[in-house]
Amino acid sequence: MFIDPHVHCRDGKQSYKETIAHALSVAERVGMSAIFDMPNTEPPIFSLQQARERIELAKKARSPVFYGLHVGLSADAQQIENAVKAYDTLPEVVGFKMFAGHSTGNLGVTDEKSQQFVYDVLEDFGYTGVIAVHCEKESLMKPHLWNPLKPVSHSVVRPPEAEVASVTDQISFCSAAGFKGNLHVAHISVPAAVDIVQKAKRKMNITSGVCPHHCVLNTAHLEKSLLFKTNPPLRIKAMADQMFDYLCSGQIDWVETDHAPHLAKEKLHKPYLSGIHGLPFYPRFVEKIRQLVSKQRLFDITFGNIKKTFGVDVDQRVCESQFDLEKEYDVDVYRDL
Repeated sequence: MFIDPHVHCRDGKQSYKETIAHALSVAERVGMSAIFDMPNTEPPIFSLQQARERIELAKKARSPVFYGLHVGLSADAQQIENAVKAYDTLPEVVGFKMFAGHSTGNLGVTDEKSQQFVYDVLEDFGYTGVIAVHCEKESLMKPHLWNPLKPVSHSVVRPPEAEVASVTDQISFCSAAGFKGNLHVAHISVPAAVDIVQKAKRKMNITSGVCPHHCVLNTAHLEKSLLFKTNPPLRIKAMADQMFDYLCSGQIDWVETDHAPHLAKEKLHKPYLSGIHGLPFYPRFVEKIRQLVSKQRLFDITFGNIKKTFGVDVDQRVCESQFDLEKEYDVDVYRDL
């Protein structure tokens, strides 16, 4: 019934956290028609051959859920060319992912010159698909303020202005390159960033997606536990409430979970990893939205807008969503909601 265009499977050296086969199994029971996997795995997904190998893992799972894949981007022209070849060759490759700020993994393209280069090269190769971007401006982060004894300090380390500035940058770089594809601002979490995206829609193809955790969780939760640590971080309650309102009113294009499982010990102790598993909570979040929006709006933000933007040949599955899948993972941050 739904599409989740932002899921982190961990096959490879981190398969103990999540696998494609298990994620597809959970997605099937949640009621997904498709999931799109992210490339910041270990090793990362950068090439046609790596994409082929990952798609083969999905085929072996024999799931009714369509498996799509984002290929990672670096500031290397040859690697970008290989990524475009993967997109042109494999229908399961749905787009690209660029990390404009460091997050889990080591795929950051963090300086502005390199980010501009990526858009220039994509335009030179005639790419007109989706580039999803993790928008946090590295130079505005404050890592020296991180204190694991005060989990909420993570929200200070990665402040709202870092997201707003990065979104502004990406729009500027796309425009300068004459990029004709679709810029997608992944896991948008700041209302001011949504306002910037909405204004940019007048002159370019741009979308944004919000995660359930940026709508129903906030810094008060992060104050209690490192289990709530994620990138971008949770924001104050007023911002979270406004993000939910923006989603329901159609100012945000769709829901994406940023499903990113880690073991509890990896989050509570070094290396204090960021990420929240999102797939099990999705049906409960949809029910929360359903009470407030029309059937058409619900369809648009959970399926229609995603299918149209990515141009994937996916039909809605007819199925019932399961609401009791939290125990599939080591951590459940939504237990008390």
